Amino acid sequence: MNMRKALIVLAVFFLVAPPAWSGEISVKDPWVRQNPPGTSVTAAYMVIENPASAGDELLEVGCGCSASASLHVTEMRDGSMAMKKVASIKIPAGTSVSLSPGGYHVMLEGLSDYMKESVILELKFRSGARISVTAPVLDPPEASKRSHHHH
Repeated sequence: MNMRKALIVLAVFFLVAPPAWSGEISVKDPWVRQNPPGTSVTAAYMVIENPASAGDELLEVGCGCSASASLHVTEMRDGSMAMKKVASIKIPAGTSVSLSPGGYHVMLEGLSDYMKESVILELKFRSGARISVTAPVLDPPEASKRSHHHH
Protein backbone atom coordinates (compact mmCIF):
# COMPACT_ATOMS: atom_id res chain seq x y z
CA MET A 1 0.00 0.00 0.00
CA ASN A 2 2.75 2.52 0.90
CA MET A 3 4.69 1.63 -2.26
CA ARG A 4 1.58 2.22 -4.35
CA LYS A 5 1.01 5.66 -2.76
CA ALA A 6 4.64 6.58 -3.32
CA LEU A 7 4.39 5.62 -6.99
CA ILE A 8 1.21 7.66 -7.42
CA VAL A 9 2.78 10.71 -5.74
CA LEU A 10 5.87 10.31 -7.92
CA ALA A 11 3.77 9.98 -11.09
CA VAL A 12 1.75 13.11 -10.21
CA PHE A 13 4.97 15.03 -9.51
CA PHE A 14 6.38 14.21 -12.95
CA LEU A 15 3.11 15.13 -14.65
CA VAL A 16 2.82 18.49 -12.86
CA ALA A 17 6.46 19.62 -12.46
CA PRO A 18 8.04 21.17 -15.54
CA PRO A 19 11.02 19.02 -16.46
CA ALA A 20 14.44 20.69 -16.42
CA TRP A 21 15.35 18.67 -19.50
CA SER A 22 12.42 20.04 -21.54
CA GLY A 23 14.65 20.87 -24.47
CA GLU A 24 17.83 22.30 -25.77
CA ILE A 25 18.44 25.69 -27.27
CA SER A 26 18.05 25.67 -31.06
CA VAL A 27 18.33 27.97 -34.06
CA LYS A 28 15.69 28.36 -36.78
CA ASP A 29 15.62 30.26 -40.06
CA PRO A 30 19.24 31.47 -40.12
CA TRP A 31 20.25 33.66 -43.07
CA VAL A 32 22.94 36.13 -44.05
CA ARG A 33 22.42 39.24 -46.18
CA GLN A 34 24.49 39.10 -49.37
CA ASN A 35 27.16 41.78 -49.29
CA PRO A 36 27.21 44.14 -52.27
CA PRO A 37 30.34 43.76 -54.43
CA GLY A 38 33.25 45.73 -52.97
CA THR A 39 31.95 45.73 -49.39
CA SER A 40 33.42 43.73 -46.53
CA VAL A 41 30.59 43.83 -43.99
CA THR A 42 27.15 42.23 -43.70
CA ALA A 43 24.70 40.90 -41.11
CA ALA A 44 23.37 37.50 -40.05
CA TYR A 45 19.89 36.85 -38.70
CA MET A 46 18.05 33.92 -37.08
CA VAL A 47 15.54 32.90 -34.43
CA ILE A 48 17.00 31.36 -31.27
CA GLU A 49 14.58 29.16 -29.31
CA ASN A 50 15.09 28.22 -25.68
CA PRO A 51 12.46 25.68 -24.54
CA ALA A 52 14.45 24.89 -21.38
CA SER A 53 13.39 25.95 -17.89
CA ALA A 54 16.57 28.02 -17.47
CA GLY A 55 17.62 31.12 -19.38
CA ASP A 56 20.73 31.23 -21.52
CA GLU A 57 22.76 33.88 -23.28
CA LEU A 58 24.35 34.10 -26.73
CA LEU A 59 27.95 35.17 -26.12
CA GLU A 60 29.74 34.77 -29.45
CA VAL A 61 29.22 33.98 -33.10
CA GLY A 62 31.98 32.99 -35.46
CA CYS A 63 32.06 32.54 -39.22
CA GLY A 64 34.92 31.40 -41.44
CA CYS A 65 33.69 33.90 -44.04
CA SER A 66 34.70 36.93 -41.94
CA ALA A 67 37.64 38.25 -39.93
CA SER A 68 35.33 39.04 -37.02
CA ALA A 69 31.75 38.70 -35.87
CA SER A 70 30.03 40.72 -33.15
CA LEU A 71 26.58 41.05 -31.62
CA HIS A 72 24.68 44.28 -32.26
CA VAL A 73 21.28 45.83 -31.71
CA THR A 74 19.66 48.57 -33.75
CA GLU A 75 17.81 51.05 -31.56
CA MET A 76 16.34 54.53 -31.66
CA ARG A 77 18.83 57.10 -30.37
CA ASP A 78 18.23 60.86 -30.46
CA GLY A 79 15.49 60.49 -33.05
CA SER A 80 17.38 58.23 -35.46
CA MET A 81 18.16 54.54 -35.75
CA ALA A 82 21.68 53.58 -34.65
CA MET A 83 23.59 50.32 -34.22
CA LYS A 84 25.18 49.50 -30.89
CA LYS A 85 27.51 46.62 -30.07
CA VAL A 86 26.30 44.40 -27.20
CA ALA A 87 28.29 41.92 -25.11
CA SER A 88 25.60 39.22 -25.28
CA ILE A 89 21.96 38.53 -26.09
CA LYS A 90 19.79 37.05 -23.35
CA ILE A 91 17.58 34.10 -24.34
CA PRO A 92 15.03 33.76 -21.49
CA ALA A 93 13.67 30.34 -20.52
CA GLY A 94 10.71 29.14 -22.55
CA THR A 95 10.99 31.87 -25.20
CA SER A 96 12.55 32.66 -28.53
CA VAL A 97 14.53 35.71 -29.54
CA SER A 98 14.52 36.95 -33.11
CA LEU A 99 17.69 38.37 -34.61
CA SER A 100 16.26 40.36 -37.51
CA PRO A 101 16.79 43.55 -39.52
CA GLY A 102 16.11 46.53 -37.29
CA GLY A 103 16.79 44.63 -34.06
CA TYR A 104 19.40 42.25 -32.69
CA HIS A 105 21.76 40.86 -35.33
CA VAL A 106 25.27 39.53 -35.91
CA MET A 107 27.68 41.83 -37.74
CA LEU A 108 30.15 39.97 -39.95
CA GLU A 109 33.14 42.19 -40.70
CA GLY A 110 36.20 41.72 -42.86
CA LEU A 111 34.49 39.39 -45.32
CA SER A 112 36.96 37.36 -47.30
CA ASP A 113 35.04 37.73 -50.57
CA TYR A 114 31.61 37.95 -52.16
CA MET A 115 29.79 35.15 -50.35
CA LYS A 116 28.51 32.07 -52.11
CA GLU A 117 25.24 30.21 -51.46
CA SER A 118 25.65 29.64 -47.72
CA VAL A 119 27.96 30.12 -44.74
CA ILE A 120 28.43 28.23 -41.48
CA LEU A 121 27.78 30.18 -38.29
CA GLU A 122 29.18 28.90 -34.98
CA LEU A 123 27.19 30.07 -31.93
CA LYS A 124 28.50 29.89 -28.34
CA PHE A 125 26.20 30.21 -25.32
CA ARG A 126 26.82 30.89 -21.63
CA SER A 127 25.53 27.39 -20.77
CA GLY A 128 28.40 25.94 -22.78
CA ALA A 129 26.14 24.96 -25.66
CA ARG A 130 27.72 25.34 -29.08
CA ILE A 131 25.57 25.26 -32.18
CA SER A 132 26.74 25.17 -35.78
CA VAL A 133 24.19 26.24 -38.41
CA THR A 134 24.31 26.59 -42.17
CA ALA A 135 22.83 29.94 -43.17
CA PRO A 136 21.80 30.65 -46.76
CA VAL A 137 23.14 33.88 -48.23
CA LEU A 138 20.25 35.95 -49.58
CA ASP A 139 20.05 39.12 -51.65
CA PRO A 140 17.98 41.86 -49.95
CA PRO A 141 14.82 41.25 -52.09
CA GLU A 142 14.92 37.51 -51.28
CA ALA A 143 15.64 38.25 -47.63
CA SER A 144 12.66 40.58 -47.41
CA LYS A 145 10.33 37.88 -48.74
CA ARG A 146 11.79 35.35 -46.31
CA SER A 147 11.52 37.54 -43.20
CA HIS A 148 7.93 38.58 -43.95
CA HIS A 149 6.91 35.01 -44.71
CA HIS A 150 7.62 33.87 -41.13
CA HIS A 151 5.70 36.57 -39.25
